[in-house]
Amino acid sequence: MSLRWVVLGTVLQLMLAYFLFMLVVFSAAGMANGGALSETQTGILNFSIYALPATCLVSVGIVFYLYQTGGGAASFWWYGLPLAATALSIAYVFALGGSA
Repeated sequence: MSLRWVVLGTVLQLMLAYFLFMLVVFSAAGMANGGALSETQTGILNFSIYALPATCLVSVGIVFYLYQTGGGAASFWWYGLPLAATALSIAYVFALGGSA
């Protein structure tokens, strides 16, 4: 693992965290204005406002830790964690859109 790629991946993950925050804020606001959501559904949307950007920070921490301990190039796959969480979040919002 090269420090250059770790730093570049970290910068991109921090940019992605900001984008995910805005994505969830606007999608949750749209869902809240569009129909009657239950308390649980609203709580999940509110939690995801902070949870999705946090996955970016977690993946940065994991990759940095693996860099410090001598991890290989496969460690960069951890940068995909926020993308998987985003796919789940988008699927949940689409499912709410179909039920509202």
